[in-house]
Amino acid sequence: MEFEIYSGRSLHIGIIGEKPKIKEDNVRFTNIDFTDLQNVDHYDAIFITKKNLKEADKPQYATVYNNSPLPFLFIETPKSYVPFIYEDASFENFPDVDSGVYAYLYDSKSEQYWGYGLYNDEVNEQNIQDVYSRVFKTIEELSMEN
Repeated sequence: MEFEIYSGRSLHIGIIGEKPKIKEDNVRFTNIDFTDLQNVDHYDAIFITKKNLKEADKPQYATVYNNSPLPFLFIETPKSYVPFIYEDASFENFPDVDSGVYAYLYDSKSEQYWGYGLYNDEVNEQNIQDVYSRVFKTIEELSMEN
């Protein structure tokens, strides 16, 4: 299967966790940590990887996700984006969602979220790269709306 790669404007993404392998040359990642979330205006989005989801669930970060001008991508969360945006929702206690979604993009400005699934629900490098290409396109569209 041939997937379309993102060919829009250059994007700069802050990421908490390991940088993904992508096909795009016009997307740059910078590693950040949770203490950097107060000063993220120079990024186009923030990505949080699977290994950092439990930390991302801390109540103080819900305010950040809900008041940030940037979209947040929660990668490989079995719980959806919901436990991250509500202070009283716990990642540990929130039920798993059997949705087939690989990553959730949450944008507080538009009050919308997007779920990105893998082609045929198969976890492989090509399908994961396709998810990122689609996420980049959504990020670009959101930046043009705001």
